[in-house]
Amino acid sequence: MLRFTPSVVRVLLAATVVAAACGGFAAKGTAETAIARFHEQLDAEKYDEIWMEADDAFKKVTAQADFSALLGAVHRKLGRVVSTTQTGVFSQDRAGTDISGSFISFTYETTFADGSGTEKFNWRVDGKQVRLVGYNINSNALILK
Repeated sequence: MLRFTPSVVRVLLAATVVAAACGGFAAKGTAETAIARFHEQLDAEKYDEIWMEADDAFKKVTAQADFSALLGAVHRKLGRVVSTTQTGVFSQDRAGTDISGSFISFTYETTFADGSGTEKFNWRVDGKQVRLVGYNINSNALILK
């Protein structure tokens, strides 16, 4: 039977944390920068640019015209981004699924000029880059306006 001293347990825990950081969490800052860029592009009505920079998996299931129409509605009904607060972050490595790799997801409470909403961003981590694989917004103002 193996017995581990408390110091060995701490080392094993630290190694586990470092290994986890090698996946999606290592790209946390990069993804946060990408979200800020997304909001800048949204405010500048550069919807096609957002779609072009997205992951191929996103492009396979989301037509460029449909995505641009969605973002156009968000911008038209809610207005410019005023402030954002990150309320959640989740990292996951997937293998053997339809879409595999390292991913990092964020939830933001976002205040726009004419309303608010909860945004969810999903990013595929590719080395030091991230690519958008999913975007969702829940907003009563978006639906009711």
